[in-house]
Amino acid sequence: MRAMRIPARIPGLKLATVLTAVYAAVWISLEGELRQEVALGVAVTLVTAGHLVQNWLGGQTLGRVQGLLLALAIGGLAGGLSGLLTLAFMVLKTGLHAHGPEFTGEEIAWVIDQILWWSAAGLLAGLGVGLLLMELELEQEQEEESS
Repeated sequence: MRAMRIPARIPGLKLATVLTAVYAAVWISLEGELRQEVALGVAVTLVTAGHLVQNWLGGQTLGRVQGLLLALAIGGLAGGLSGLLTLAFMVLKTGLHAHGPEFTGEEIAWVIDQILWWSAAGLLAGLGVGLLLMELELEQEQEEESS
């Protein structure tokens, strides 16, 4: 039976958390640059999603349909939330530096326009992760049967 086993510990999550925290500390002192805000928004969203999945679902085995739907939902939400968090970081950066707007109206509009696209990309990424986890589970089952 094809299933999806969520790892009890997501490989590389601790390192990603540390690197994101270091980048956030450096980010505070940098002048507003759209790419920096996007990088932080995406990184914080992915690290947070990773911790939530690990803490709530780690070690569980889900059915094929349930697992794929969950992976799609998590991916889509992470994609959309990346855009919203990017906007929040843009606001925070402007408030921290307090020397006038850090970002143009066009940059803000661009991020808002991207949220739907990032959600779609997150859906596809979630589907890919879900299919990968299912395949890894299938390979493990086949190894156990042949032993």
